[in-house]
Amino acid sequence: MSNPLERLWKDKMDIYRWKETVVNKVTKSSEQLKYSNVKCHYSKGSLTNKGDNGVPTLINSYKLFCSLETDLKEGDKVIVTQRNSKQVTLSVGEGFPYTTHQEFSVKRDGTA
Repeated sequence: MSNPLERLWKDKMDIYRWKETVVNKVTKSSEQLKYSNVKCHYSKGSLTNKGDNGVPTLINSYKLFCSLETDLKEGDKVIVTQRNSKQVTLSVGEGFPYTTHQEFSVKRDGTA
């Protein structure tokens, strides 16, 4: 384990990616499982924004942290199994590599 932060990550994710296949000269796209049981950390933060008429509004911000070696790309779908066994489906947004890990903005699919 090259990253000491990984010891704190208790969540696991399955990564799905769109793939095109050609069968009988017909191209089909399907979401396929690319990686399974990848160690990660899913985090929810809250931001307060001064809304209309000075009334504050709460905006949720979701982040996903994983190792630099993880092949995760913008547009992928991930299903995170949290430490309490609850599953959350996320769409992966822009990523930023740090020296020790990667951080991705993610959007929750469905409703809470």
